Amino acid sequence: MKKIDKKVLSIVEFIEKGIIIVLLFSLLLVVLYTAIVFLFLLFGGIMEGIESSFSRENNILQHLHSVFGGFLSVLIGIELLHTIKMYLKEDVVHVEIVLLVALIGVSRHVIDLDVTHLEPLTIFGISSLIIVLAGGYYLIKKVIRKPKNKA
Repeated sequence: MKKIDKKVLSIVEFIEKGIIIVLLFSLLLVVLYTAIVFLFLLFGGIMEGIESSFSRENNILQHLHSVFGGFLSVLIGIELLHTIKMYLKEDVVHVEIVLLVALIGVSRHVIDLDVTHLEPLTIFGISSLIIVLAGGYYLIKKVIRKPKNKA
C-alpha cells in the first residue's frame, strides 16, 4: 500500500474516533439527564402516590406503567453507552449487545401499548419480534459461552 494511502486512512480513522468520542459523551449526557429526570419523577410520584393512595381515583397500574417505561429508557441509554465503549476498546460492534438493546426497546414499546385497541395480527407480530430477538440473543450467548475443545 502506498504511503499516501496509509496517511489518508490514518486521518480518516482519527476523525472517526473523534466522532465516536463526541457521540459517547453526548449520549452520556443524555443518559445522565434522563436518569436524573426519571429519579425526580419517580420520587415525586411516590410521594404523590402515598398521599392519594387511599382515594378511588388512584390507579397504581398507571404509575407503574410510567415507572417501568422510564426505567427501561435509562437502561437502553446505558446499553448504548456500553456498545459505543466496547467499539472504542475492541473496534468491533458486539451483536449480542445490539440484540439486547433492541429487545429492551421493543419491551419498552410493549409497556406503552394499549393492547385493548390493537389488532390481533399486530400483537402476533410484536410477540414474534420479541421471540426472535430473544432467541437470537440466547443463541449468540450460547455460542460465546461454548467451551472450545482442545485437541
